[in-house]
Amino acid sequence: MRPFLTLGVALSLGVASPILAQQEGAVDVGLYGRTTIPDDKLSDQVALGAGARLNIFLKRDFALELEANRTESGKDSYVMLVPWSARLAYHRHLTSKWTGIIGAGWTRDYIDPPGTGELWADDGWSAILGIQRSLRGRMSLRMDIVAEHHLTPINYGPANEAKHTNLGLQAGLVWRYRDGDAPAEAAPAPAPAPPPPADSDRDGVLDPNDACANTPAGTRVDASGCAVPVDSDRDGVMDNADRCANTPAGTRVDANGCPVPVDTDGDGVLDNADRCASTPAGTRVDANGCTLDTDGDGVAENADACPNTARGTPVDARGCARIFEEGKANIVLEGVTFNTGSAVLTEGAKVVLDKMADMLNGAPDVNVEVQGHTDNTGSAAANTRLSGARAEAVRAYLVSKGVAAARLSAKGYGPTVPVADNATPAGRAQNRRVELKRTN
Repeated sequence: MRPFLTLGVALSLGVASPILAQQEGAVDVGLYGRTTIPDDKLSDQVALGAGARLNIFLKRDFALELEANRTESGKDSYVMLVPWSARLAYHRHLTSKWTGIIGAGWTRDYIDPPGTGELWADDGWSAILGIQRSLRGRMSLRMDIVAEHHLTPINYGPANEAKHTNLGLQAGLVWRYRDGDAPAEAAPAPAPAPPPPADSDRDGVLDPNDACANTPAGTRVDASGCAVPVDSDRDGVMDNADRCANTPAGTRVDANGCPVPVDTDGDGVLDNADRCASTPAGTRVDANGCTLDTDGDGVAENADACPNTARGTPVDARGCARIFEEGKANIVLEGVTFNTGSAVLTEGAKVVLDKMADMLNGAPDVNVEVQGHTDNTGSAAANTRLSGARAEAVRAYLVSKGVAAARLSAKGYGPTVPVADNATPAGRAQNRRVELKRTN
């Protein structure tokens, strides 16, 4: 066996060619060396021999393999062993150079025992597992393991032998004698059909019959490919000349089918841009044709009784400052305080009164009474005088900020109108206050 292994290694190290295609009808022939390992029942020794094979590919990758070899035994019990085999084997490409082989079939051994002068035949089946590597040109190296199971007992010698199985190790060369039939070439594709006549403007009329070959996309055409006069929006301008094809019904249009500029309410903003198309005559409007709201209080200027209300001032429906909450005639001027025991306004109080002056100026029809109140600490007379002085100080400050004096009056009520319990510091603090009361 060693010479065959040495040969196999040497050949596999050479430059290999791609595996030859295993096409139907391909034929391979080969020679190989063999080592037979007999069944223990035969009490024989390992024997060396040589053989030949013929592979005929019946279908792609499937081959009928015919083999015969001669093995010489080193013992007197088996002088000569000649196995014949016929099997079907599948050749599977593993890579571009390697092929795996597996197969099974029938086998017959011819045995020439010594001293009998007879040739015994022994039938059975065989299985093979092998691998094949492509070498140069049409040559390949192949190595196999063969199992041969014999069903017919050998009946010579001192005693009958039972059914037995021999193993064989084979290595040798394979030569591609004949290539298989190449796959049938596909029938040539039929010549392409001539293209249909073109319709360049895609109006449904083929170019050879189209008298108006460049009709705009989407235009309705007649049988000659020319536009059919249509006035989709019924403005008197045909669609093929209408630059404003969806003019609302009844709109006056020009020769291009587009609306004629109109300013129905005469506010200087054309109707097609006028978001408030019925503005009363003479009303000042913005760029959208809607009434101006100069002071930004949400009441249009034409309905605003106080058009100059300070920005951010809450207003009523007439656009005038909303000083008093709905249903209430009094408000407390939170934050209006005085120096201790005097009618001198603090700086914080002036900030609050500045805002109140703006609100009163934004509501010129509102008249108020400035009311001063104290807690019950000290004499009632002194508290009444102090509350009156403080009320007058607030009135004077509001007048200095533009509020008409005729709209304002001042009165001190001392401790007579408490809003909280004077028994606690918190209650007394609430009672020391300045209020505005609407008088009209």
